[in-house]
Amino acid sequence: MIQDRRTEALSSRRRVCRRRKVRTADCRKCVIMLSLSRAGVPASTIQATCERMTLTRARRRQVLYSEGNGATHLYAIRSGRVKLLQADSRGNVCVTALLEPGDLFGFEAIFGETYDSFAEALTDCELCLASADHLQRLVAEHPHTGTDLARYLHYQLCRTRDRQLSVTATGAPAKLAGYLLHSLEWEDDVEERNPLVARDMTLADIGGLLGVSPETACRALSRMKAGGLVEVCTAGIMIRDVDGLRRLARR
Repeated sequence: MIQDRRTEALSSRRRVCRRRKVRTADCRKCVIMLSLSRAGVPASTIQATCERMTLTRARRRQVLYSEGNGATHLYAIRSGRVKLLQADSRGNVCVTALLEPGDLFGFEAIFGETYDSFAEALTDCELCLASADHLQRLVAEHPHTGTDLARYLHYQLCRTRDRQLSVTATGAPAKLAGYLLHSLEWEDDVEERNPLVARDMTLADIGGLLGVSPETACRALSRMKAGGLVEVCTAGIMIRDVDGLRRLARR
C-alpha cells in the first residue's frame, strides 16, 4: 500500500531523456569538475569519469528515479537544483536533501543495486550521467577510482551535514530564517547574490525539510513578512533584511 502511494505520488512524472555526449569544451570550467577537485579527487580520475558521462536536461518536477528502482546511473548537477525525497512509515513523502550545482547523487550506481530515495528536479536542470556499467568498468580498469569517488562521497556528506546544521534551530521562525539564508548563500559571490529565493519549494516541502508542519511554516513566514524581513511575491520570497534574518536564525 505504501509503495503504491509513493508510486502514485512521484512516478507519474516524466523522466530524463535525450542524452548527448559531453564535449571536452563544456567541461573546462564546469562546476562538477571544480567540486570534484575541491574534494581532493585526482585530475586523472575526474577526467576518466567525465569521459564516461553524457549530458541531459530535466524539466522542473521531473522524476529522475524512484526509490527501489535499479541503480542505473550516477548523476551530477551542472545547473539547477534537485531534491531527494523519502516516504515515512505512513506513506508521507518528505524532502530529505536539497542538491545544488556541483553535487553528485545516485551513488547507489557504484555502491549498491537500487536507489534508496526518490530524486526530482526542483528546477529546470542540466545533468551529467554516468551509467553503472561504465563506472564498474572504470573501477575494474583503475581500482583507485572507487576510492577517489568514495572520498568525494565523504566530502559531499560533510557538505550536506553543514547545510542541515545551517537550518537547525529550536523554533520554526529560526529554522525558516536559516533555510532562506542558506538558499541565498548558495551563490559563490555573496556581494552579488540575488535577494530573491525562487518559489521552487512548496511550504509543505520546506516544512518537511525543517521538521515543521506547512501551517507552522506559513505562520513563520507571515511573521517575517510583518516584521519587514521578507516580501512574498509571485516569483518567490524577496529578502529585505539579511541582517535581521541572521539575528532571527541565531535565536
